[in-house]
Amino acid sequence: MKTPKNFQICYSSDDIDGAVNKLGVEISKWTQKVWEDSHTDVIAVPILRGGIFFFADLVRAVQGSVEIAPIKAWSYVEAENAKMLDKVKVDVGGISANGRRVLLVDDICDSGRTLAALKTKLMDAGALEVRSAVLIKRDLGEKTFDPDWIGFSYKGPEWFVGYGMEDSDRWRNLGAVYIIKQS
Repeated sequence: MKTPKNFQICYSSDDIDGAVNKLGVEISKWTQKVWEDSHTDVIAVPILRGGIFFFADLVRAVQGSVEIAPIKAWSYVEAENAKMLDKVKVDVGGISANGRRVLLVDDICDSGRTLAALKTKLMDAGALEVRSAVLIKRDLGEKTFDPDWIGFSYKGPEWFVGYGMEDSDRWRNLGAVYIIKQS
């Protein structure tokens, strides 16, 4: 697929595959322990829309069964890159978290507001444990939410696109992660 000239590759599809497989091995240890201890599957929760590509690859890399329950969360103004909402909006309807262990999966953790809000909401709903995995954890130089599993750490404010991340609702379907270079 031809990408715009101002897109610079940051993580290739091979880089992503390697990170996903490594995380799959690590998460599998936890999901297998949950099964051995409770005979229940971890509820794996993709945070829609951005996390869906990473989620699909990640749960296929997990050895063993997981229950899947998607949710939608918003922390940015739609169609306006980098403009955060005052408050994260979450919809966890349909997830029966009481007495269960939950894995939140998202594409990126910037401030961590979304993951923190979801973890709180699920713990309040009775979850025994809520862990999280992200493809990219941005280092903003300040204390933010720390996901349990991180594919890549990135320092810098650049806007990512591809592999679920979007530029004003465009280019989510790229197989790699790009940085949009400002001219």
